[in-house]
Amino acid sequence: DSPTFFRYVDWILTVPLMCVEFYLITKKGGAKIGLLWKLIFASLVMLVTGYIGETIDSSNSVLWGVVSGAAYFYIVYLVWFGEIAKLSQTSGSQVAKATRILAWFVLVGWAIYPLGYILGTPGGLFGVQLVNDPAAATHAMDIVYNIADAINKIGFGLVIYALSRSADTETAEA
Repeated sequence: DSPTFFRYVDWILTVPLMCVEFYLITKKGGAKIGLLWKLIFASLVMLVTGYIGETIDSSNSVLWGVVSGAAYFYIVYLVWFGEIAKLSQTSGSQVAKATRILAWFVLVGWAIYPLGYILGTPGGLFGVQLVNDPAAATHAMDIVYNIADAINKIGFGLVIYALSRSADTETAEA
């Protein structure tokens, strides 16, 4: 069986934490607690509506996917053009660099997940089922999700690690 429930439990923990990282690294530049709550709320809306569309109300998977996508694009906006983008510029060159790399993960890496959703849900791509066999659709979705998890979780961790090492170097040189 597909590990859908457990995957979403994992995501409900890890995705908001990835969003918290944006708040934490831009805090030096003046990030306020409201930004943290915006990021957490948007990530939870993205995940909960995706789960509903994938499991509870899959006959309306397109609707739930659109709502989930709207929350995703709000996060993309905050990271690329909104508060996070602006705060990263006043948080130091290393934070700005790390934020830009993480922004690419959010834009490109997180965009892999909707592909899995489209392959695995009955609504497919706006009503067009791309994989007709339900077992094959679930299998394709699981493969895409696993690839996306590896790219994004490892990538985020490596960027934050590199930022922490560069901050240690800057402190030692000062």
